[in-house]
Amino acid sequence: MSNGKGSASPSEMDPQDLPDVPAFQNEFTRDFLTSTEPVREGYYPFEAKSGKFTMDFPGDMNIVERSYNKSSKNDSEFLTISHIDESLDVFTTIQLKYYGFMSDVESTKDGLSAKKNEELQFQSKNTEFEGQNIEVADYTDGINPGFATLIWNDNKENIQIFTSMICGDNLSSDECSKLVEDEKERVLNIFQSIKLTQNEGE
Repeated sequence: MSNGKGSASPSEMDPQDLPDVPAFQNEFTRDFLTSTEPVREGYYPFEAKSGKFTMDFPGDMNIVERSYNKSSKNDSEFLTISHIDESLDVFTTIQLKYYGFMSDVESTKDGLSAKKNEELQFQSKNTEFEGQNIEVADYTDGINPGFATLIWNDNKENIQIFTSMICGDNLSSDECSKLVEDEKERVLNIFQSIKLTQNEGE
């Protein structure tokens, strides 16, 4: 199997030789993954088509091709990441938007609040990348829980993310709450792996 270093990229490999996980078995998603070697268990190296950010991509999710969009100038890129198996106890959808420009942080957070029609209370989270920040805020989409995430750097690049989670009908309210908290932690871990690449050498 390729180690992704000097060998064929995943998009050039025979699908039968790829890891047996949804991310690699989906042709569109596979084109964003740079190696078949996991960066940690269950997660693979992802690079945006704009070249503006990288992250640890979950092997059990796909990028929805019909929702994907990238500007010709590479100053914006939109993608939806979703589970495939709708029978999961918690089905997660992530809408991620990269912008190469931002007026200011507070205005951007106000814009995220306006999109959800509620005053979002953002809280700072740890990031290991110098010159980069991440804040999150919980919200509800009808009866479904979700959270907004804003990632930005000193160059005014930013990534705006809305994550929604839907519990299976077979779960009680308490079971749903517990699983949603676990899933939120998992997804937040993904977001904390996002690195805006213009931080490098600038």
